[in-house]
Amino acid sequence: MSIGEKMSQVKPLLKLSSDERKQFLDSFDIMMADCDGVLWNLFSPIPGTGETLNTLDALGKKIIYMSNNSIRTEKNYEDKVTKIGFKFERENLVHPIAAIIRYLKKINFQGLIYMIGTTYTKTLVREAGFRVIDGPNVFVEENFTNLVKNVKDGEPVKFVIMDVDFNFGYPKYLRAELYLRHPECQLIVAATDHRLPVTDNFNLPGPGYFVDALVACLPPGKKPIVLGKPGKKLGEVLRDQFDIKDPKRVLFVGDMINPDIKFARNVGYQSLLVLSGGTSPEEMLANTDESAIPDFCADSLADLSTLIKNAAPQSTL
Repeated sequence: MSIGEKMSQVKPLLKLSSDERKQFLDSFDIMMADCDGVLWNLFSPIPGTGETLNTLDALGKKIIYMSNNSIRTEKNYEDKVTKIGFKFERENLVHPIAAIIRYLKKINFQGLIYMIGTTYTKTLVREAGFRVIDGPNVFVEENFTNLVKNVKDGEPVKFVIMDVDFNFGYPKYLRAELYLRHPECQLIVAATDHRLPVTDNFNLPGPGYFVDALVACLPPGKKPIVLGKPGKKLGEVLRDQFDIKDPKRVLFVGDMINPDIKFARNVGYQSLLVLSGGTSPEEMLANTDESAIPDFCADSLADLSTLIKNAAPQSTL
C-alpha cells in the first residue's frame, strides 16, 4: 500500500459509523492533548475545546496537557486552561523540562549540567536541586583566540541539556560540543520542533534546526536522549508517571505531523490529528512520512464533543 493510500484511510471522526464511534470512545482511558494549536492558538482559544474536555472528564477519561513548550510558566498554562473553561491540575501538565527533571531524579543524578535554555527553564532545573552552569552570556570578541578562552573551561559536565534559547549563538554551541566530546557526557534534548506556527499563514523556524546541528557533531555512536516530543524516552517517563499499562489505551491529540503524530506512533498511542493549528488538510494528505500517519483526523478537538453527543443513546420516548 502506498503512502497516499494509507493517508486516504485516515478516519475523519465525524464520518465514523455509529458502531465505530462507540468502539472509538471505548478504546481509550487517557487523552493527552497538545496545547498550542489544539486547545488554543497564539491569540485566542479554539472554540469548543473546553466543552470537549469537560465532556471527556464526565465520561471518566483522564486528561493530560502535553506541550513541547517549557518556556511558558505554569501560571500561564493554568490561566489558559481555565480560560477555555476546564479545570487545571498541575500534576497533569507535561512539558520537556518537567520530563527532564523527572528523568534526572529517577536516575539519582548528582553531577554537573550545562544547559542551553531560557532563564525560566534553567531556574526550574536549579530549583529541582541540580547544579547548572550556562553561558557565555556576554559579548564575545570576534576572534577565535578569545572565543576559545570563553568556551573551553574543562568543567566536569555530565549532561548537556538543550531547549529553546532566544539568545543562542556560536559560543554556546561550541561550548556544548566541547563538553559532549567527553565519553561520559550525554546530550538531553527538550523541544525538537522545526516549525512554530504563529497564525494560519505564518510560522517561525523552531529549535529543531539547532538541535540537528549539535546532534550532527556528536562523536560516533553517541545518541541524544530526547525528552520532548517525539522522543521514545519521553514515552517511558510518561509510562511511569501516569502508570500506563497499555499504550494503546492512550489517545494523543496533536496538530502537527511531527512531532505530535510521530510521537504517538513512536510510543504506541492512538493518534488524532486536528487541523486547527499547524497542519492544513492539504499538508496532511501530502505527508510522506510513513512513521507519522494518524489514526484519525478532525477539524478541531470540538469534533470529539460532537461525536460523543452523536454516540449517546437516543431516547425512545
